[in-house]
Amino acid sequence: MTRNRFIAMDHMDLRFLQLRSPTALAIGNMAHSIKKRGQLTPVVLTGEEKPYILIDGFKRYVAAQGLGLESLKAVFIHVDLTHAKVMMYLINRTKGLSWIQEAMLVRELVDQDGLKQTEVAGLLDHHKSWANRRLMIIRRLAPEILEDLRLELLPPGSAASLARVAERNQGDLSAAIQRHGLSLKEIHVLTDIWCKTKEPAEKQFLLRSPKEALALLNKEQASLSALKEIRQLLSAVSDSNELRSCLTQIKSAIFAIEQALNKEVP
Repeated sequence: MTRNRFIAMDHMDLRFLQLRSPTALAIGNMAHSIKKRGQLTPVVLTGEEKPYILIDGFKRYVAAQGLGLESLKAVFIHVDLTHAKVMMYLINRTKGLSWIQEAMLVRELVDQDGLKQTEVAGLLDHHKSWANRRLMIIRRLAPEILEDLRLELLPPGSAASLARVAERNQGDLSAAIQRHGLSLKEIHVLTDIWCKTKEPAEKQFLLRSPKEALALLNKEQASLSALKEIRQLLSAVSDSNELRSCLTQIKSAIFAIEQALNKEVP
């Protein structure tokens, strides 16, 4: 690395921004910090001539741009573009990269840089299965889903569930998830039901009223669980001495079924 120096922002190449796009909240917090205390940490650049490629400091760049600054304090490292992407990950991994950022980087290194998955895993200090899973899921996701994940409009753990759904339907499910504020657990169950459902009318109901559909499923499962308990109790009756105790438990189970069936779905 070379010593810090100020570099004009219009002399910086943002080709890697899509791999590290900061959220609006993160940019706002960084802008507040820069206004209050100035730029505390230099951005990291590579390249021998202008425009220099920005490797680290995307939040600082976008925040400074919004504040009308013309230059940023920077430090240079001399690496090729492939290793620049690797450095971008290694510098930031302790700060916590999102799943989608990791997956996009893995795909970029495999598809654009021609590396094998084992090579990518080694460079990023992970097992091959880590790289393989991210690559497998991201290749099944529609572009609009990748954007929703990148903007944190969907819970990070929802990528694997949505990847199970046909690409043509992912956008509709994403819209329903966001519109109804589904939790990660609810997303897992909803996509599981979607994949098992064949009737178009039922799928439209899932999109229109996912909360109601999940409540109906919970009610049905509660009833089935109670019926299973009854069957187990009946099979356990082997003589008259056990009969009274079993009948009492059967009555309780029947009462539970009645409660489940009479309970109104919210």
